[in-house]
Amino acid sequence: MNKIKFSNYYYIFIIVYLVFSFLTFLLSANIFGFRAFTIKSNSMNPTLNKGSIIITKELFKYSPGDIITYYFKSNGREEIVTHRIVQLGGNVYVTKGDASIAIDRELVIPRLIIGKVVLIYPFLGYLVGFAKTTVGVWLMIIFPALIIISVEILKIIKLSSSVEK
Repeated sequence: MNKIKFSNYYYIFIIVYLVFSFLTFLLSANIFGFRAFTIKSNSMNPTLNKGSIIITKELFKYSPGDIITYYFKSNGREEIVTHRIVQLGGNVYVTKGDASIAIDRELVIPRLIIGKVVLIYPFLGYLVGFAKTTVGVWLMIIFPALIIISVEILKIIKLSSSVEK
């Protein structure tokens, strides 16, 4: 029986594609208290650069120095902010961005905290942001999936024709 040979690049491509797909799923889910967010401003420079992806973990207690992600109301809209705790004020937290000299005006109450930043992936948010665009979906999801499906169909056709002979 003829053996069908494929380049190692094909298998590497499949592995990278599957890992990327799995990571995209993980980043969009709330698994075991971990959540992922993309930094969209420079308020935490130089610690967190715009475009970085952060992973947060929900905890029961937070301390000064911790970088936390929390819900914040601004102009009637709910936003998600990531800043550092600079001090405790009873049952509230006083925060500020690392790039700012002044502390934030609004105090953060514990129920609004999503979690503490536990991992930082610099600049990976730009790739995720691109993957969410129409062109990105085609280039990073649909087109690679079509290539894999086409190659696998060709492998099946070649295998079935070699078995018939």
